Amino acid sequence: MSLKLAKLTRIVEELRKLDTEMQLQTVLAFLIIAQKDSQGNTVTIKEVGELLGVTSASASRNVAALTKFSRHRRAGHDLIETYENPEFRVEKLITLTEKGKALVTRLDNILE
Repeated sequence: MSLKLAKLTRIVEELRKLDTEMQLQTVLAFLIIAQKDSQGNTVTIKEVGELLGVTSASASRNVAALTKFSRHRRAGHDLIETYENPEFRVEKLITLTEKGKALVTRLDNILE
């Protein structure tokens, strides 16, 4: 196995520690949010949906799975927080939690 595939395998294993059944779309949503956060930008649920190529409802479900409480009051992964945009109240902005930032650091370390 090449070094790149070995690193990719380690990243998948790290994500499976959070949830052995996490959907790939949810992983991609997290990576989009993490990339925007690392650039110092916030991202909206709508933008996540556009970048994933899914509906707003689907993007909202994926984002919810990454928050402290996912749909139906089930425990989520607590990797991100959403909050109302004070300038445009119907819009939800997304930032990483400390747990989310720690996961990004672990994934970055695997890639180095």
